Amino acid sequence: MRKKIFQIIFHNRILLTAVILLSADCLLIVIGLFLPKHKDTIQGQVDTTDYRVSTKVPSRVVRICVEEGQRVHKGDTLAILSAPEINALEQGAIANKDATSAMDELIHKGTRKEIISSTYDRWQQAIAHRTIARKTYERMESLFMEGVISEQRRDEAKAAYDAAVSAEQAIFAQYQQAKNGARYEEKKASDAVVRNAQAKIQEVKALVKETVLTAPQDGYVTEVFVEPGEVVGTGAPIINVGTDDSWFIFNVTENKLPGIKYGQHVKIYLPASDDTVQARITRINNLGNFAAWKATRALDDVDLKVFEVRARPLKKMENSHEGESALLIKD
Repeated sequence: MRKKIFQIIFHNRILLTAVILLSADCLLIVIGLFLPKHKDTIQGQVDTTDYRVSTKVPSRVVRICVEEGQRVHKGDTLAILSAPEINALEQGAIANKDATSAMDELIHKGTRKEIISSTYDRWQQAIAHRTIARKTYERMESLFMEGVISEQRRDEAKAAYDAAVSAEQAIFAQYQQAKNGARYEEKKASDAVVRNAQAKIQEVKALVKETVLTAPQDGYVTEVFVEPGEVVGTGAPIINVGTDDSWFIFNVTENKLPGIKYGQHVKIYLPASDDTVQARITRINNLGNFAAWKATRALDDVDLKVFEVRARPLKKMENSHEGESALLIKD
């Protein structure tokens, strides 16, 4: 009798437990039906603009003036380098410019007065020689007409006179050249040589400035790639600087694209700062077939493509970190 009573109680406890569990499941289902639906969210990340500071000339690192994580402003000195070869080129360019300037000044000033005076004296001598040769020829011509001298002597006098005339004209041309100085084309060419020498100096000075690296815009140092004493080549990265120019990137399957359009204002939640940011959709771009398909054929017989959705904050974000999570909240 006692065993029978025990069996009845045991079976009733099992039945009671089953009834309680079934009631709890029903209660949870009912509660779930009346709970407010969560807003659909799409997860992405924060991306920022950064730039790498490098030099145009091979040089040695003398000093790194910043540390990782340090805030920098436009114009701040980031690193100091040493390039003795460039300094030597600068001195050579300055010396070449001085030499070309001296030659240009000489050309523009014209021939020295002593040379002009000497050439003038030679011209006067040639005039006197031509006058004597002319008179000699005239006398010989008269004697020849009288039959006193031969035709040969008359012709020799004529040849001497013609030579004196040519010599006088040649020396006069030299005198005019010395008096007038360099031609216009020669002066213009000399000016061009001076300008070229000046441009070479400016070029070398620009390379010298590359030995002092400064920040082109505000930001914060994210990474330093070299140590003092190291030799860096042309274009080698030295310091990486991040900026406050940030945006959001989301990879969205096309079934979640409805409700997302260009220019739309959206809310983006940042778990790292527990903050909600207002942003605007600026880009919706197909990522490409090679990596943009999401196989869902087993579920609904459709393969979904992935699009890159980019949004920019309406206000400048401070202390944002590249790679931190961002949740796009769809109303």
